[in-house]
Amino acid sequence: MSLCVGVALGGDSVSAVVAGEDTRIPTADRVSVPALLVIAPGVGALVGPQAERFAASGGGTVFRDFADRVGDPVPVVGSDGSSRLGADLVAMTIGSVLQGHAAAGSKLAHLAIAHPSDWGPYEMSVLRSALTCTEAEGVPTSLVSRPIAAVIAAVGAGMMSSSETVIVADICSQGTEVALVTGAEDHVGRLAATCRTDDLGSAALDHALARHVLEQVRGQLPASDLHDPANRAIVRHVVAASRLARQDLVRHTSTVVDVRLPAHSVPVRIVRAEFESLAREPIYAGLSSITHLMGHAHGNGVEVSAIVLTGEVARTPLLTELISAQWPTRVVIPPSPEWAMTSGTARIAVGRSQPRLNAPLSPGRPNVSNPAPPQPVQSRADGPQLLRRNPKTLASSSQASPAVSGVQPTASERKWTLRWGAIQLTAALISDSHRQPRDHRDVGASLRPRAVPRHG
Repeated sequence: MSLCVGVALGGDSVSAVVAGEDTRIPTADRVSVPALLVIAPGVGALVGPQAERFAASGGGTVFRDFADRVGDPVPVVGSDGSSRLGADLVAMTIGSVLQGHAAAGSKLAHLAIAHPSDWGPYEMSVLRSALTCTEAEGVPTSLVSRPIAAVIAAVGAGMMSSSETVIVADICSQGTEVALVTGAEDHVGRLAATCRTDDLGSAALDHALARHVLEQVRGQLPASDLHDPANRAIVRHVVAASRLARQDLVRHTSTVVDVRLPAHSVPVRIVRAEFESLAREPIYAGLSSITHLMGHAHGNGVEVSAIVLTGEVARTPLLTELISAQWPTRVVIPPSPEWAMTSGTARIAVGRSQPRLNAPLSPGRPNVSNPAPPQPVQSRADGPQLLRRNPKTLASSSQASPAVSGVQPTASERKWTLRWGAIQLTAALISDSHRQPRDHRDVGASLRPRAVPRHG
């Protein structure tokens, strides 16, 4: 069985969605692992629960917080003092995720990776190079920015058209990335502008709610200072409980957080209004980034038709309420917004694995040892249209999926496209010169210098 994998790189995690090649809707396996990698002797690279167990027991070399270090020339230092580049650690994490499916006898047909919108050709080339040393070697791979993947997920869910121009607000753990995606007829457009704020993120909201809960029981804590080491285990537990409480407040107007003290537990009741008072200021910081891109769009005569929210915080009722009150555009929240980026990337992988429905990202490299014969040219009146497109490629490109065609080729792929076009153009010119030889005498006459009469 052939499988397609979509991977999304977040600020502190790597998530993946695995789908069958014969379906357009990826609904199979979902996995999300933190940016924690353990290299154990005799075992190899471990991620997920296995890595956490090894890290807790002190076995192997532990690397943390590397998901956003691709392209960083400063290496990540492990627990034993050894160092590795962030791109290598991200590639090893992706390879470990793919390893389980490859070991089960499944063939990987295509891999698509969603990366941060501020990546350039250097970051993409570094990651591609690192992937060749993992289980991803030999697997066709596409790279796409996270906002484009979010739009593809919304289009695939039937919540918007691929021709719309939208603003994508991706609320991650450590901040919010906002991007303007311009639409084009029959395909997803390109990134027009991006900005970021670190004030609105799920981790900041969890810690703000945890501080509010701990203030209610400060007098019963082992130490009055919340940062005291004696409170470390209690604070860690309250932060985790506050995350669940915040998610619960999306559906209910109140919830309870149990604070586990050394002698007993204290239930602390939280109502939605209390959380909204804590979240209002960070949400306004996120809205200011949206306002900035709205102004950029209007200044360039572009009309924004929707605001797409992704990330788990996208479900917060106050966020949708404030956006709707400030702008007349509709708010689009894809199904399972915390998986929107990964699901959209999996759709790309599924589409790219079907060559009959999608044109290739770029032509294959020319065979220099056995070049293909030049394509004939019908007439010199064709002017600059000397390139004869392959009918099969033309047919496949006309049937390309609207969602998948929005993925932009990488710099290396554009380079090979230009080289292949230059070879075809040279072959067409040579063929044309053989079919219609010129009169060399006339050419010589036209180049011969003319006599200039002398005056005086």
